[in-house]
Amino acid sequence: MRTAGVAPAIALFIVLAAAGTPARSASSIEDTCGWRPPTTTLSETVGTTADLFRAVAGAAPDTTILLADGEYRLERTLEIGRPGLVLRGQTGNRSKVVIRGAGMGDTRVGVAIGVSAPRVTIADLTVGYVGYHGIQIRGELGASHTAVHNVHVIDTGQQLLKGSTGAQAVYADNCIVACSTFEYTDHAPSDYTNGVDVLAGKGWTVRDSTFKRIRGPESAGWAAGPAVLFWANSEDTIIERNTILDSFRGIAFGLGPGASTLPRDGERRFDHQGGLIRDNVISNRAQWADEGIEANAARDVSIDSNTVMVEGQLGWSISVRFPTTTGRVRNNLTNRRILFRNGGQAVLDGNVVADRPDWLLDPFAYSSSNEDSRTDRSSSLGGSRRSFVTGEIR
Repeated sequence: MRTAGVAPAIALFIVLAAAGTPARSASSIEDTCGWRPPTTTLSETVGTTADLFRAVAGAAPDTTILLADGEYRLERTLEIGRPGLVLRGQTGNRSKVVIRGAGMGDTRVGVAIGVSAPRVTIADLTVGYVGYHGIQIRGELGASHTAVHNVHVIDTGQQLLKGSTGAQAVYADNCIVACSTFEYTDHAPSDYTNGVDVLAGKGWTVRDSTFKRIRGPESAGWAAGPAVLFWANSEDTIIERNTILDSFRGIAFGLGPGASTLPRDGERRFDHQGGLIRDNVISNRAQWADEGIEANAARDVSIDSNTVMVEGQLGWSISVRFPTTTGRVRNNLTNRRILFRNGGQAVLDGNVVADRPDWLLDPFAYSSSNEDSRTDRSSSLGGSRRSFVTGEIR
């Protein structure tokens, strides 16, 4: 493990930017996040809540439903049960299409959008203000290969996006969450929350997204689950190029051995297998901040080239925990040490550990500028990013 004093030439870390990349117009099919909506043979445009429910219930497989700008008030869950259905805002401006309940304290609408079919796409809209989840991808009901793109999920009573399973051993696999924002206006109602929480999923990617204020109430010390959590023997997850701000915990592969009562394939030794946590930026300067990155009962995990700045009471920012945890922790920049806990082991290489908060500029300003650019026809984060980390290229 190296310190910045050992190699000042690498005090570092520029997460490069797509500076000067123009926002695409609302009519553009392919956006600057490298995403193209699926092509379907049928399409329909709706403008009221009643029309939305009618269209979703009556849609043939592989239909696009375009939502006109406006607010769609829910009295029950919008359940998508048609394979290949595409639900997206018509103009591409996610702030102009809002699907919402009565508030995160009102459980009459527990889930805003439920997915119970394969190959569903949700894009270019805002969803939230419900008692449990903004989006639930229900593996137990046949959901898989779901795409969530340029979606703003806000203020839910529990996890903002949930990937679930059941006793049938059917899993929500091969899903992607990209170029989206998950946040609380201030905090969740309790500590039982995450930004993205997936049980027993395989082959997921969460990329180029922002997580803000994923935390519980101040009265409970702001405690909450990780902003991004994959567990219950999830496999081969990729978490890359995300920004996590002012959240109690950052990214976790696994919670611990036997943590779930419904692990994938009945496997209880590992809570996660394989996977990559790469090129993420995690910042929390508050004294209540917890860990930035965790590998808990996670086999063969790679934690690579992340920037983690946390200033809580813990003496570490990245941890490798429990005897079944193995993998590689490489090329990370952090202000706290990398800790092996409770028998966890990993290969360490090229990490820079030094308490240098001046390496970071204003992460909220960075986050806001990127969200502004992707609110109208989605994300500006293609293959590169504008930096809020100062220094030289490593």
